[in-house]
Amino acid sequence: MAMDDEMYKAMGHHIQLVDTNGKKWIGYASGFTPDYDNEEDDEPGYNSLDLDVTKSDGHVLYYVFRESQIESIELLD
Repeated sequence: MAMDDEMYKAMGHHIQLVDTNGKKWIGYASGFTPDYDNEEDDEPGYNSLDLDVTKSDGHVLYYVFRESQIESIELLD
């Protein structure tokens, strides 16, 4: 399955994401933005996934991963 399909299917689920540096991230995939919505005047578009990570103290950190930064996605729920 193509990574953009995996990103889209991850929306609304708790996931484990492994980035291209091998770091594991566990959180809630709160959104997917397709490449045509991420275009700039002089830069081609890219797919991105929003990940909400809840820390042990209850704070939620929000991250945005470009498709090119993602090695794998695993649904946890």
